[in-house]
Amino acid sequence: MAKKVILEAGRTFSEFSLLTDYTSKDCNLNNINLKSQLGKLSLGIPFLSAAMTSVTGYEMALALGKEGGLGVLPARLSIKEQVDIIDKIKGYEMGFVEDPVSVRDNATIDEAVRLVEKHGHSKIPITDRNNVFLGLFNFDKYLESNETPAENVLSIMTKVENLPFTKNAEITVKQAKKELENNNYLIVLDDLGRLVKIAFKKDVENIVVGAAISTHKGWKKRVKTCDEAGADIFVIDTSDAYNEFTSKVLREYSKMNLGKPICAGNVITYEGAKFLMESGADVVKVGMSSGSICTTQREKATGRAPMTALMEVEKARTDYFKETGKYVSIIIDGGVSDAGSMIIALSIADAVMMGGYFNHFYEAEGEKYDANMQLTTHEPDIKYVATWGEGSARARNLDRYGHVARKTFFAEGEEGTVENWGRLKPKLKQDIRKIKAALSNTGCMKLKEYHEKSVIELMSPYTQSVVGDTHDMKVKE
Repeated sequence: MAKKVILEAGRTFSEFSLLTDYTSKDCNLNNINLKSQLGKLSLGIPFLSAAMTSVTGYEMALALGKEGGLGVLPARLSIKEQVDIIDKIKGYEMGFVEDPVSVRDNATIDEAVRLVEKHGHSKIPITDRNNVFLGLFNFDKYLESNETPAENVLSIMTKVENLPFTKNAEITVKQAKKELENNNYLIVLDDLGRLVKIAFKKDVENIVVGAAISTHKGWKKRVKTCDEAGADIFVIDTSDAYNEFTSKVLREYSKMNLGKPICAGNVITYEGAKFLMESGADVVKVGMSSGSICTTQREKATGRAPMTALMEVEKARTDYFKETGKYVSIIIDGGVSDAGSMIIALSIADAVMMGGYFNHFYEAEGEKYDANMQLTTHEPDIKYVATWGEGSARARNLDRYGHVARKTFFAEGEEGTVENWGRLKPKLKQDIRKIKAALSNTGCMKLKEYHEKSVIELMSPYTQSVVGDTHDMKVKE
């Protein structure tokens, strides 16, 4: 008989509901901070794109990095390919937003909100018919106000005199960087006060990027080369990290003294997580068979419900911290596909890694198809994006799944397509606002506080149907 039989069913994120707590007047979307720590590495937002060849390349790593997240370059790329992408990201130069999206002074708040939803900008310039800059529409400020969508946009406008601006239309990038040391953005006007361009601080800040490695021969050369190029974190990417090989890599990496965090995964048990922590992991990655393209459970009956796995790893982290005083960050990888799942996952995890979610965006590496499933590079025609798992027949990532040779390989992932959601920024910004709104409901202004104070409750299947969705009505299409 098996050593242990667990009869309690595993749990997923959608089975839980977040309870409210007291919210102070200062605990609003403008003041809530989603910064997260992965070892010594700080992230502006707690999101990583998965080390999948259909997801993360230069475009994804750059787009997510500019928003404060982290793209992890797949280990299946050659060392040269990883290094070339890291070089491009670290060499990315700030540029001005020329001809920025704006609204006229006779527009309604609703029109401004529609532009926010379309482009992902949280601030929209307001101009008159001669393009003279009058002020800014701040979406987060609007959410905290009592203004209605039908009111004129000027009713919620922040006036130009209260904003960082310059009338030097010929300002250089170097000069703008100096101005951005104390401001998040800079509005550039001409002598007549007309809007010319905008510079943003996030385009000046260092864009972080991670490099995935395997436990197989050549990993140390990959680490050294990517470190020299400027990689900010290394991720041991294997489907099951509870093994001797991962421990050996962790111990040898520690001796390299690079001063950069190393993440190891994946694991789904208390014992597996504790093993990685004791072997030297700064970050532990959790999940098996919960990814949208993963078939490990179907093929070899191995995996675990993601919330259950996350709770077990959290127990290991708590015990390890009591024993050593070292806090090990946790990343959930798999089973997170929407804002609701992110909110529940982040009650425990320090960050969320997603493949399926990011695969939907234009910046993903997968090929793009039109409505007739014909390859296209014309952005307006894109309806679908190709996706494939690292364990699929297409990727054949033998190292990640522990196959010693191609003759032992069997697929543990699928290949297909996902719906195109357009550019990453608008959808990501929308989901970030939902997460901040949830933190506001709990009275928490930082993720660390949310970890300590949040209360989540398991729902019955019937409760999920009542609380988790509309009912007793026909939804308007």
